[in-house]
Amino acid sequence: MAEKNITILQKNAEGTLDTFYPKTIAAQVTESTTQQFVSAAKKTQYDENTVYTNATAIVEPTGQIEPGDTFNEVPVNQMLTKILYPYIPPTISGTPSTASRVVEKGVTLTIDSVTANVGKKSEAITKVELYNGASLVEAKTDSVASGGTFTFSNPVSLSSDATLKVKVTDAKPTVVEAEVGTYTFVYPFFHGTAAEGVTPDGTAIAAMLKDVSEKGDKTYAFTLANTCAVFAYPKAYGALSAIVDKHGFDNLPNFTQSTVYVTCADSTSQEYYVYVKEAATATAFELTCKF
Repeated sequence: MAEKNITILQKNAEGTLDTFYPKTIAAQVTESTTQQFVSAAKKTQYDENTVYTNATAIVEPTGQIEPGDTFNEVPVNQMLTKILYPYIPPTISGTPSTASRVVEKGVTLTIDSVTANVGKKSEAITKVELYNGASLVEAKTDSVASGGTFTFSNPVSLSSDATLKVKVTDAKPTVVEAEVGTYTFVYPFFHGTAAEGVTPDGTAIAAMLKDVSEKGDKTYAFTLANTCAVFAYPKAYGALSAIVDKHGFDNLPNFTQSTVYVTCADSTSQEYYVYVKEAATATAFELTCKF
């Protein structure tokens, strides 16, 4: 509380309107945390610097400010935050207990767990999720605000092509996802040997060395004792363009192509191309089959 001298213009004793006289008295002016007396200059400064108004649309992004934004009495501290602290989305990565791989059709692959590593950036984290393709496997919302490492322990059983993803959502909200595992299911390649003059049937092919891999050029080594090198794969992959030895010579003219049905691990009968070379004797004879 402070005392101040103020001047009051007061009517004279006759009460006429055209005669006034000054009277100075001591008055007490109360100041509080909710009411403060400031000069006109300071009031103007306050009015002009506490909020920001601009109806002209922004044309270039700056910080968190996007093209097209306008402002109407936005507090200056918010404006400075928007300018100085651009929004940064969260980060996420993950590791499954079983890494990405090619799997034989008919085999069930179980992923026991997936670990997600989440980095909080501009906004608090609200949710971390594990997906198998478009299907939600597990979600975490408790104690995730600051990010960190989270383990999803619901097992995921796979028997067909699948992609596992982890997703993080922040308070903006922004969703960021990362692929953590890709699993491709295929029918295998086979290679081995056969006696001269014998065309292997499906049973013989299924008993040969198995290569569970995707379509592509394959190099195999054969040990031959007047026997025939055999190469077989799903007919859907198409015919070979060449079978090249380590010297670069194309041996395809020395192979006979046929078609057989092979009973695969999923109990289906699949049509296979079988290539059988003429009989030869060789040790570690490498051949590259090209599509």
